[in-house]
Amino acid sequence: MERDDFALMDGVRNDREGAFEALVRRYQRRLYRVAYGYLRNHEDALDAVQETLVKIYLARGTYRPSAHPFTWAARILANHCIDLLRHRRVRPTESLDAALEEGEGRGPLHLVSSEETPHARQERRELGRALKKAIFTLPRNQREIFMLRHFGEMRLEEIARARGCALGTVKSSLHRAAAAIRA
Repeated sequence: MERDDFALMDGVRNDREGAFEALVRRYQRRLYRVAYGYLRNHEDALDAVQETLVKIYLARGTYRPSAHPFTWAARILANHCIDLLRHRRVRPTESLDAALEEGEGRGPLHLVSSEETPHARQERRELGRALKKAIFTLPRNQREIFMLRHFGEMRLEEIARARGCALGTVKSSLHRAAAAIRA
């Protein structure tokens, strides 16, 4: 897949027909999970991904093949989300409980199984709520790294490059985040 990603990005840079649409199909869900981790709102995350895809298209000529295409795209998205959060300059207006209720069934932690019993479904929902609450109480840097790793499906090296920090910093932040969530 990694080789395909670079070939696909080469097609996007050279305006090959259908290449950008293929890139969107390949990265859209992963980018959504990253945006949701930052913004914690379904609609805002969708808007951020769409705006980021436009930015990616416009900046396709500045892409350097030394960076993995998803890492490059995720950094553009992360910068956009951070700008949005700075622009708000206030915490989200809704409570954590409201965010958890809204996210139920739509957020990145939602799992679906047509074979589960009502009791199992209720247990899954309770576990999902507890997990979301634990993630959202992490310090911002730990939460971002955790979300990039587990919901953005990025490798540790990609996260370090995207955030401009040392690999050890990513590893220790991820370890602390996982320990806090387990607790």
